[in-house]
Amino acid sequence: MGEIGGNDFNFPLFRQKSIAEIKTYVPYVINAISSAIHELIGVGARTLIVPGNLPIGCSVVYLIIYGTPDKKQYDQSGCLKWLNEFSEYYNHELQSELDKLRTLHPYANIIYADYYKAALRLYRDPTKFGNLLNSHCYFCV
Repeated sequence: MGEIGGNDFNFPLFRQKSIAEIKTYVPYVINAISSAIHELIGVGARTLIVPGNLPIGCSVVYLIIYGTPDKKQYDQSGCLKWLNEFSEYYNHELQSELDKLRTLHPYANIIYADYYKAALRLYRDPTKFGNLLNSHCYFCV
């Protein structure tokens, strides 16, 4: 599965809509993913990898848009807590739907790709993954 729903969240976040409003989109996005999975299994897919959401509170664009001097809004990695809480909420809802789909399609292998935890490891301890300060290409500086 490719990434589905990212822009359904990015667009309203860029327009600074409330997180309460954006949360109302989650069931629609998950329903679209579920429908795509049903259809793919219906045409013969047997193994599907379904990605979760990244910790968007660590995303530079959102740190710029929603940056605040209030230190309590950030976690120990400098990520915005409330945005990461949204990602966690979405990922939980997605995993719940995937559990239902696994019951409906026991012969299919539906794998959840936990991008959130994988990326969070990079933000929490970047030195474990090499010298990131010296790894930029000259186009990036």
